[in-house]
Formats: sequence, C-alpha cells, structure tokens
Amino acid sequence: MTETTSQQDIAIIGMACIFPGAADVSTYWDNILAKVDAVTDPPDDWEGLAHYDPASTANDRIYCKAGGWLKDLTFAPAEFGVMPVGIDGADPDHFLGLAISQRALRDAGLSNGTFDRTRAEVIVGRGTYINRAYTNQLQHCLVIDQTLRLLQELHPEHTDQDVQAIKRMLKEGLAPFSADTAPGVVPNVMTGRIANRLDFMGPNYTVDAACASSLIALDLAIQDLRSGKCDLSLVGGANVATAAPTFMLFCQLNALSRRGEIRPFDRDADGTLLGEGYGMVVLKRCEDAVRNGDTIYALVKSVGVSSDGRAQSVLSPRVEGEELAIRRAYEAAGVAPDSVGLIEAHGTGTAVGDAVEVQALTRVFGLRRRLPTCALGTVKSMIGHLIPAAGIAGLIKTALALHHKVLPPTLHCDNPNPSFGLHRTPFYINSDARPWIHGAPTPRRAAVNAFGFGGINAHAVLEECIWQS
Repeated sequence: MTETTSQQDIAIIGMACIFPGAADVSTYWDNILAKVDAVTDPPDDWEGLAHYDPASTANDRIYCKAGGWLKDLTFAPAEFGVMPVGIDGADPDHFLGLAISQRALRDAGLSNGTFDRTRAEVIVGRGTYINRAYTNQLQHCLVIDQTLRLLQELHPEHTDQDVQAIKRMLKEGLAPFSADTAPGVVPNVMTGRIANRLDFMGPNYTVDAACASSLIALDLAIQDLRSGKCDLSLVGGANVATAAPTFMLFCQLNALSRRGEIRPFDRDADGTLLGEGYGMVVLKRCEDAVRNGDTIYALVKSVGVSSDGRAQSVLSPRVEGEELAIRRAYEAAGVAPDSVGLIEAHGTGTAVGDAVEVQALTRVFGLRRRLPTCALGTVKSMIGHLIPAAGIAGLIKTALALHHKVLPPTLHCDNPNPSFGLHRTPFYINSDARPWIHGAPTPRRAAVNAFGFGGINAHAVLEECIWQS
C-alpha cells in the first residue's frame, strides 16, 4: 500500500484516568511497565458477594468474582459546586467524570480557561448495563412493594401499620432516591454535568456501542473536529461500580474466566474478567495543537468502523466484519498496515474472540516474511475488561507507548495458542517492556482494536508526533 495524503490528524494533548491499581496516568503507565496485575477480589461491601457460588449455573448466581476493581472512590463535591445530598444514591461515574475531565484539561494546559468553551464538546462511551444507582431506584420503586405484597400474602395478620413500618425500615437500608439523586440515575446526565460544571457549550452525549463505545466516541469527535463543528473535544469511556446483575449476565454467557485470569491469545485461556475504570483524553486538530505549542502525546490518524452483518449470531464475532473495520482504518489514514509496530488488541481471553481477531488482522497485514515486526498485546490482562471503557484504556496506553517510545508488556500469555498460527503472522506477543527501536522512514505507528457485543467493530490508527520527538 502506498502512503497518501490523508485527512488532518487529530492530536491527543491531555489525558487523565482512574483504572484498577492506578489513580492517575503516571501510575497507570508505571504499572504497565512493571507488569502489575491489578486483578483482585471485589471489595468486601460489593453486593455480588451474596450471590457468589462457583459451583452454580443458576441465573442469579456468580461463579467468578475476580476483576479489575476501583474499590476506594473519593470525590470532593465542593470543588465542583455539587451538593453532597445529591451524591449518595447516584451513580459514581457522574462525579468521577467531573474530576477526571478537569484533570485532563489541566494536563492539556487548559485549566485556566484559555479556549473557546462555546466550541468545546464532551463525548463519553458508557454502557447501559444496570448500574448501582439504577439498582437502587428499582428497589425503592418496585422491589420493596413486591416484597411487601408477598409478605402480606404469607402473613395476613400484619396490619397496614406493620407493613408501613417494615417499608420504612427497608427504605432506610437503601441509599436515598429523591429529587436530589434522581439525575444521577440518568446515563446522559453524566456528560451534561461535565458540560455544565466546565461551561462547555458544544455537544455533550454518551455513546453505547458495547466494548467499542470509547473508540466510537473517538471517531465521532474526530469527525466534529475535522468538520469544524468544534475546536476541542473531551472524549472518554466510563465503567464504574459494576453491579452484580452485570456479572450474572456474563456468567450466563459463560464468558468469565473460572481461573480468575485473562490470558489473551494463550493456549490456556478460559474467558475474560470484568473491570472498572474511567479515562478521558483532550483532542485538538493537529495544526491547532502545534500552533499553540501543546504537548502532543500521539496523533490519531483514523478510526475504521464496521458491523458484522449477518454473523452466526448477534454475539458471535465475524472475521469479515472485523477485517472491514481494520481495512477502512488504513484506507482513511492513508498508511500501510506494515508500518504499524504495536497493536493494542481487544484480546479478551475468549477462545473464539481472540482467534477471530488474529484472523482479521492477518487478512489485512498479511503473512510473516522473515521476522515478526508488530508487537501484539492488551492491557486487559492487567486491569480486566472495562467493557465501554476498554477502548479508552487501550488508547491511553498506546498513546503513552508512542510518547515514550516503549513497547509495553502483556501479562499471562505464556504459551500462545498454536491454533491461532501466530508464528505465521507478522505479530508477536511482547511480554517485557523494551525500547521501541525504529529505523523506518515513517514515524512510529500503533493501532487499537475494540470489538463489541452486537457486532460493532472499531480500529484506531495512531502515530507518534515527530515534531516533538
């Protein structure tokens, strides 16, 4: 493929995050280089522990409790003018989003407000799975009354006063649900809070494209920046306070690892693990960032997007669909796939998913010529699968790899699955951090994969900023 002049590159000029074991970007990168496995058991107060039974297949039991947990979450409401009464009972991503957005702007050198806020937007990939706030609302509004009706049927001797007293006791055991906390149940209010508190007057909305949500949000932001619809984009992904029903869903699909490890592309892989986290990046058009003297972590050249079409099932990945997203990304970027030296894979540790991903990549990149040339890995093996935030976790990791010129390691792929045929591909599993030696005439390049339930596929192509090398 001959390189061509592509559409304008988009600069990543600021980043912030909270991921398992890492309260900020610096710690996140240090953990990656040190191969810190941040997968743990859940906190003691997680409601899912009451449903944990590794031997059960019932639809209300959880056979795997390991994951990438955030655990201690703190938020200073006064800093953002948020009333404390509205926090308890609301979903925590509403408030973490404020703090992380502010930190990302600060990292970009924009915390003093020296930009046109009427042309700034917020787009966050966020799932519509049952969250903590929604579960709390359901109990207030439905479950308690259902329980009381059953109690009255079983014990008709209870008076109305008895029932009302029991109702008060049950509600007192829950987080509040009121006019103050109700906004914290509505998913899109999360980005609305960010726009409100930071005075952004461009678009604000959430995107649910399953595991591809963050990269779809990135693609939408790139389109807005290139079209001139906005001049600054805050783009991210959120998956915070994972509720027990989400674990039950993945257990019913038999998708979670029983050994409690994500082993991407490994012979002994037996499933994925869920993780929590929130990440944000600040984007500008490259020419604007260069003119302003901004620090540029990496450039985003393109995002290719596709659907699987008529796959075997709506939850089964299709190699033709993934291949199409990858091809579209390189066509839009105007660069050759063989110029890429690092791929942050989707790599969930599921046998079918990993096999299809390798097949799709190989169809685009071709077979190995002599030596492998492209490192393949995924941060999921360290922090779990963050579902809608998986793409932003991979994007931040990959931008840092380009910025520091380091090929980051991947955990738990000790014996690559021979059926995947990696030895015939340009790819190799990079198990240790090492300098990214590069003698090619093109800049260092990397890519990020994200493939979601429902057959939505995304592939982002990134490049180092040679002006700041």
